[in-house]
Amino acid sequence: MRTFRAGVIGCGSAGKVHTECVKQIEGYDMVAYCDISESNAISLLNQYGGEYATSDVERFFADDSLDVIYVATLHDTHAEYCVRALLSGKHVMVEKPLALTVEDCARIGKAVKESGKKLMAAFKLRYYEMVIKAKELIPEPIMVSMQLMDNRWEDHIWANDPVKGGGNILSQGCHAADILRFVVGGDPVETYATGGNYYQANGIADNISAVFRFDNGVAGNLIVGDANSPSYTSKFFMQLFAEGKSVTISDRLTTLTYDVDGEKPRVFHSTEAGMLEENKAMLQCLQEDSEPPINHIDGLYASMMLLQSIQSLKSGKPEPVRSLVEQLNHH
Repeated sequence: MRTFRAGVIGCGSAGKVHTECVKQIEGYDMVAYCDISESNAISLLNQYGGEYATSDVERFFADDSLDVIYVATLHDTHAEYCVRALLSGKHVMVEKPLALTVEDCARIGKAVKESGKKLMAAFKLRYYEMVIKAKELIPEPIMVSMQLMDNRWEDHIWANDPVKGGGNILSQGCHAADILRFVVGGDPVETYATGGNYYQANGIADNISAVFRFDNGVAGNLIVGDANSPSYTSKFFMQLFAEGKSVTISDRLTTLTYDVDGEKPRVFHSTEAGMLEENKAMLQCLQEDSEPPINHIDGLYASMMLLQSIQSLKSGKPEPVRSLVEQLNHH
């Protein structure tokens, strides 16, 4: 079986973890490293091995020996690098979020169609054992609530920059939006949100509460912010409800409590994992020439759920999600 050759653009923490994962998978090899700081690229090359390190991104796009390009850069560069990689004949694994604007999400979707190449969005929470178990225990919920509440983000970090990172709601809230849609098993038709910019100097929304109406009738609720990470529930907290039963996932989605009327609660534990699994899934879709399990449409939904919720803050009324995603996808 052939070995697929990969290169990573962005040699920070996410690029390093993806490299670690690729190096653990038979049939996959990280051979090239690119970063705006060449020393960062050289550092990963020295640590994990490969063929070259560079600060010249054009070298990556021109390298016909690369099968896959990992995009693990600042969020505002995702669209440019994804589009360039796809149109140069490479498959793509892109770190979350897919993109920060409607226009950039549309550009990526267009490039996927034009190139015929695969793009997988790196939403590792889908591979958490307790998230998967929640879907098994309550495959058809009637209500789902997802909360991602972090401690206050410092003003100076790049992810809090309105342009480079988009702030906490877009930057990390996409994880919460994606697994909300994942466990619901349907697509959000529309959203109505409240919240706003309460204290962040960047002027963009820092805490938000959004309600989604899904096309399968499920009611979904999403709370994202950085006011404080509560010790009782933890940063990541999810609940699924069906008639006579519920699932609660706490401790950063590693502890699951299953309650059924008239029965003793059952508790399950796991650890935080997911990045190795998503990298294995990427390789599998390359080997089988199949659709990535988390594709650009999934990435588009995760971004649009938040972008339209923020739009609802401004308009004061419900905003469409599914119709906009379908419109963008058909362009």
